Amino acid sequence: MAMNEAHKSRIISHMNADHSQELAHYLRAFNGVSASAARKPQIQDMTLDNMSIRVASGATHNVAITPPLGSAADARVRLVEMSQKALQVLGLSDIRISTFTRPEGLGLFTGVGVSLYIVCVATFPLVQPGTALWEFIDAIFPFGGAPTYQWVVKAIFWPTVLLHATEAWWMARSRLAKHDVEPGTKLWWLWIASVLMEGYPAMVRFDGLVDAERKRKEGGKH
Repeated sequence: MAMNEAHKSRIISHMNADHSQELAHYLRAFNGVSASAARKPQIQDMTLDNMSIRVASGATHNVAITPPLGSAADARVRLVEMSQKALQVLGLSDIRISTFTRPEGLGLFTGVGVSLYIVCVATFPLVQPGTALWEFIDAIFPFGGAPTYQWVVKAIFWPTVLLHATEAWWMARSRLAKHDVEPGTKLWWLWIASVLMEGYPAMVRFDGLVDAERKRKEGGKH
């Protein structure tokens, strides 16, 4: 039994216009296509048991509709079921984050602190005995003046780098990937940069977006 052409055309247009992310999930979960290879998916054709999906590279993949549709009227429910299954297979949340928010409060404070430390590291070679910069730091830095300042800047360098790199790795693994923020995109880099500069407060801010989106989504069900 073939699908009604008019109904099929509406389904394809709707999926291509509003659900490209779900199409990418189908390709990744059911056909083993990588996230980068599943970019910009568009349904080219559809039958009761198959979707032909073309991606940005020009490759076309056939995704099985299991179990097959009885008619085009079954498409909405079946495609939603497939979407939910794809999320489970991929280990993704049904909450997708597509925005970035600026630092505030503690995050702004730690971000400024890290920025100042970067300035200290960048200007470290200039802090030499006999220079005006040495004399200035020696006069204002507590507990030993310029020699102590040099020791502190060097002593916390690797712990700071390792801590913030670990936090960025954990952000990407536990949050960005889970909520379908694609690696390498502008949004991904904004959040990674925020964690590198702020540390944990950026994760708290991201979690707040997830909670707000979940409440909005649950509220829409009532």
